[in-house]
Amino acid sequence: MDENRNEMFQKVKIIKVDQDVHHIDDLVAIDTKMKLFVNGSKLGEFYLSPHDLEDFVLGYLLDERYIKSITEVKKINVTDLDIKVELTGNQPIEKDKLGCYDGWVHQDQDLVKINSDFKVERKKVMDSFDLLIKKAEVWSKTGGTHVAAVVGEGQFIVREDVSRHVAVDKVIGAGLKAKIDFSKSFIVCSGRIPPDRVVKLTNVGIPIMVTKAAPTVEGLKIGEKSGITLIGFLRNGRFNIYTHPHRIIL
Repeated sequence: MDENRNEMFQKVKIIKVDQDVHHIDDLVAIDTKMKLFVNGSKLGEFYLSPHDLEDFVLGYLLDERYIKSITEVKKINVTDLDIKVELTGNQPIEKDKLGCYDGWVHQDQDLVKINSDFKVERKKVMDSFDLLIKKAEVWSKTGGTHVAAVVGEGQFIVREDVSRHVAVDKVIGAGLKAKIDFSKSFIVCSGRIPPDRVVKLTNVGIPIMVTKAAPTVEGLKIGEKSGITLIGFLRNGRFNIYTHPHRIIL
């Protein structure tokens, strides 16, 4: 296990009650509140796991369409309380009226259409989720994180976070650094399929999203309109395909 993962949980004393009462140590996921500043302007505040924060910044700025390329990011400085990002050019970054973590989809953005002809076999979908669970190191110890992986071009990159949204941001940022072709990849993750999470994939061109959880109606509407294949309730060798099933080889 990566020793740095220890930064994502801590030991606490608890009372465990079953047939008897036990005083034991338990591991709990760490979350922290951090402010994100871009070109000197406060973009937002986020509750997240204090790990892989550069991946979070890159993924968030890309999948919320503040940048188009990693080359636009000049500097990222992380402290205990905030993250300060300097982009090429000194243009001010305007904060949205509501953040994406309030369940809001950017009202001033046109929905991006996915045109990828990428396809994946049923077995790979299921195998990828099994591998995701095996690599969810912090979740396996605490049960307190969400986990996401980007799968493509022979790579399987995993990130965890207490926020299901930030887990996707982080894995997109990691994929950006690894130069993965997002149009020939898919995301496998824990957590529901709400619209604000689907939009992140449309904005970077990822054509397939797989999760063990349920979708929402608005999430499915975004998937249908944007051309994303949405898969949910993956468990025990089965799953549901909700939108654009042509990408899954059955």
